[in-house]
Parts: sequence; C-alpha cells; structure tokens
Amino acid sequence: MKLLVLGSSGGAPTKKRNCTSFVIKEESYGIMLDCAEGTQRQLLLAGYKVSKIRYIFISHLHFDHIAGLVPMLSTKSMFGIEGKVTILGPKGIKKFIEVNLDFVKSKFLFETEIIEIEDGLETSFEEFKVSTHLLKHRLESFGFRIMFNDKLGNIIKNKLESFGLKEGPVCGQLRKGEEVETKSGEKITLKDVASESTKGKIFAYVGDTYLSKGIYKTADNADFMLIESTFQKEHTERAEARTHLTSYMAGNVADRSNVQKLMLYHFSASYTDMNKFITEAAEKFDGEIYLADDFMEVKI
Repeated sequence: MKLLVLGSSGGAPTKKRNCTSFVIKEESYGIMLDCAEGTQRQLLLAGYKVSKIRYIFISHLHFDHIAGLVPMLSTKSMFGIEGKVTILGPKGIKKFIEVNLDFVKSKFLFETEIIEIEDGLETSFEEFKVSTHLLKHRLESFGFRIMFNDKLGNIIKNKLESFGLKEGPVCGQLRKGEEVETKSGEKITLKDVASESTKGKIFAYVGDTYLSKGIYKTADNADFMLIESTFQKEHTERAEARTHLTSYMAGNVADRSNVQKLMLYHFSASYTDMNKFITEAAEKFDGEIYLADDFMEVKI
C-alpha cells in the first residue's frame, strides 16, 4: 500500500506543485484524498487510472481542495468508465456536485454514493472503516482516520495437504471465515493452514486546520499521518490567524500522538527553503518525516 502525491501546494498551484490531492494505492482500488483543480491531469502524468478510484474523501469545500472533483468524474462518465464511486465530504458536497452538473445539463453515467459527514461519524466499507473528526478552519473541515482491515495470512500448501486437503474451492471457503471438515471429521479454519495475519494499518489525513482536539482524535497511534503544514515557525501568528498549522506544530502533534511516519503538505508558496519544514518538524518528532512533492510515492 502506497501514498501517491498528486498535489502538495497550499492555496494556489505553483510551477512545481499542484494543489491538494493524494491517492492511497491499494492492489485493486484507490482512495483519493481531496481533488484540486487539475487533478485528472496529474493522474495522467502519474500513470494512475481513474477507473481504480473507488473512494473520494473531501476534507472541506475550499476550491483548492474540490475544484477538480466534478471535471474528473465527468471525464470518467464521458469515456464510459464503469465502477461505483463513494464520496465522503462535509455538508454541502452533494449540492455542490448537483449544481455543477445541472448547470451544464449533465449527469454521471456510473453509480455514485455521496455521504455527508459530521464529527465522530464512523463508516464501514469492505476493506476498511473510517472515522471523521471536526478540525478548526475558516469553514467546516475534517480529518479522516482510515483503519484498514487486518490482512489475512497466506494459505500454506504443505499445511493444507497435512489435513488431506487440496488447493481449490476449499481455500475460498477458509478465506470467507468458514470451517472446513476433513475426511477424518476434523474441522479446521484458516488459522490452521495459513501464515499469521498482518495487522491493518491506520492512516490519518488531516485537512486544513489550526490546532484542535480533532487533530489528535484523527492522529492517535497512526502508522502514517498526512498533515497540512502551511507555514514555518517564524509565521506562527499568521498560522493562527489563517487557521493553518506550522511544521513545528505538525511535528508536535505527531510526537504526542505516537505516529510512526509523518508527511507534510500544503506549503505556502512564499517559502524557498523547503528543508526547513522538515527540520522544524524534527524538533519535536524523531520518526520518519517526508516532505510531499508532486508524483512521489511513499510506502504506508
């Protein structure tokens, strides 16, 4: 499972950075986090197919986080790309999509599900569950805490054969959690013939915000946290006034929340020394720190 950076700039794009969008790449599907203007072109340049995107999580309704949503999905529809898309976003996201489509007399020719979120909402899907936590921004903004299911162990052929069983339909039954009876009448489950399962990762996505309780609810014990870091420490007062974080604050959140890996994004275009974002976060956090850069991929 990897995180693909499609846009890392804050507020407006630059020559080197598009505005906010990321994709969590699983083997058979993708979770998009925000969708700024130009995101579908970023997908083309990254070589990632829109057909793989099954979930889209929108942190808030500022244009640098949502302006690319309807155009991207309209392209999916125009080319007849099938596959249901589930969208989670703040109250108003459904109306935003409907108004845009109505204005151009269009509609999506694939199934969509739109869930308007609130503080503390927990939603379960086949591969993971996600909780949403209210942050502190100039308009309603949310953090997403994504808790992936444990990954089942691999069936070991020799163990299977030791019970007089062969690979085939039996493996499917075991993976579904069913018991299988051997010829001798013994009942076995997946754990009897497979390697140990792998604990599911916790991924925290913190959208635009100033310091708030919601950040810590989102970040708690996360394996990987993606957190906005608009300003450097010298502009702490500006960060509070604009309801954004500094890199130092982001590092402190990661340290207090027992995060394993940290990625900073949403940088103000006013800075030229980008390494300072990392050094300031590292004053508080001694784990792995990444500076988001468009088209980079990082293992979660």
